[in-house]
Amino acid sequence: MVTQTAWETAALRLLEDVYTFVASGPRTHSGWQSDVLAVMNREVGDPRGWNTLDWDAGNDEKAADGPSYPFLPLSREALTERLYLVTSETAVRLLVSMTYDWGPVESEEDETEVLADARTLLGRYGNEIACYSNITDARTSPSPDLSAGVNGWTPLTRYDGDFGFVVVSPEEVGVFWSFNPV
Repeated sequence: MVTQTAWETAALRLLEDVYTFVASGPRTHSGWQSDVLAVMNREVGDPRGWNTLDWDAGNDEKAADGPSYPFLPLSREALTERLYLVTSETAVRLLVSMTYDWGPVESEEDETEVLADARTLLGRYGNEIACYSNITDARTSPSPDLSAGVNGWTPLTRYDGDFGFVVVSPEEVGVFWSFNPV
């Protein structure tokens, strides 16, 4: 069982210095897409009261762009069309890629630490999870080779570059997203 302290510590170590959005919400709909959109729109809080990482929370300049900023205002159908099923190990690797500016890990020692933190983040959701990502390599394989980093995505934001994944469990959803606002 992952504790709040372990989860929050791992999230900060991995993603505190990276422009990301990390938030969880409750499962309240039969379709996970509505629950994920509620998290992206900041309509729900973390069901456990755990911290989120949201660089744009409370940013009045961006508030005019809507509650989902920097995410596009998506429908359930549009979200489904842009996300592809990936394995939980691929989701772990995506978290690692977020940490290293979308590229490969710099050393074996670093890799061991960041993989442990990434697994801690996913461990919160239990073993019965499904993960979905917008990386283009996931169109053809739920377990693409990410050894060279992420090289393509289907946009979900207003930026030129974004990638991430959602995790869906019977009780919760999580959104882990990285942005490149160039």
